[in-house]
Amino acid sequence: MPQCSKWMPVQFESCKTQNMIRAVLIDDETKALAVLQQKLGAYCPQVEIVGTANSPQEGYELIVSARPQLVFLDVAMPKESGFDLLKRLPQLDFEIIFVTGFDSYALDAIKFCAIGYVLKPIETEDLIDAVGKAEKRVSEKIDQLRNKQFLENILNPGSVRNRIGIPTESGLEFIATEEIVRCEGFQKYTKVHVLGSKHFLSSYNIGEFKKLLEKYGFFASHKSHLINLAHIRRYDREGTVTMVDGSHVPVSRRKKQEFMDRLTRV
Repeated sequence: MPQCSKWMPVQFESCKTQNMIRAVLIDDETKALAVLQQKLGAYCPQVEIVGTANSPQEGYELIVSARPQLVFLDVAMPKESGFDLLKRLPQLDFEIIFVTGFDSYALDAIKFCAIGYVLKPIETEDLIDAVGKAEKRVSEKIDQLRNKQFLENILNPGSVRNRIGIPTESGLEFIATEEIVRCEGFQKYTKVHVLGSKHFLSSYNIGEFKKLLEKYGFFASHKSHLINLAHIRRYDREGTVTMVDGSHVPVSRRKKQEFMDRLTRV
């Protein structure tokens, strides 16, 4: 096996930590598994690899016996997907970083619940970033909730009852999309307004919410506003929408015709 220094770029800064994270790696591609091991060893020394598996069944047995804090899991494997494997496990009390070779609805669902992922072929910067985020969450007690919510969401694509994990200062708030009235962007942050006159300040920018929520009946009426079409009370043709919470949201001039077209389909 070649030395990392012969083929890995040296300009990346590895993750720094004092605490080791017990991890298992599950991928049916032997070469992909070896590359992941090498990159973790070279750039993420806080990750202690306690086992690897080349099939979902081996992965299942490894997770049950090793009880890892972090699982690197291939999405597409023969006979059984990584999602199928998770559904069989008695507990989901670990962080997950999905390793996938495609961008699809599955990836949207992964993002929806703020679960880590890296795309194949694995870029070193992406891996360091994903591990760094997982490291921050390993000590949190929401892993099982987030993972269970992810499985529920992926079994019900597009359902307004699916819950989105909203990163806030205190952790993750899981809110059903049907409860979100609107989102308002503030520089790099977003204020998420929900039914009951509540709101949360999220570290996601408005663009992230647009990508996550548009398929759930949301419309970007303005560069800083995203509204739930199911919660519109009235529309002033001068260019303002009144929402069920009494708030007034602008519709930009260039968005008016698209907005009217969407209203006829609601």
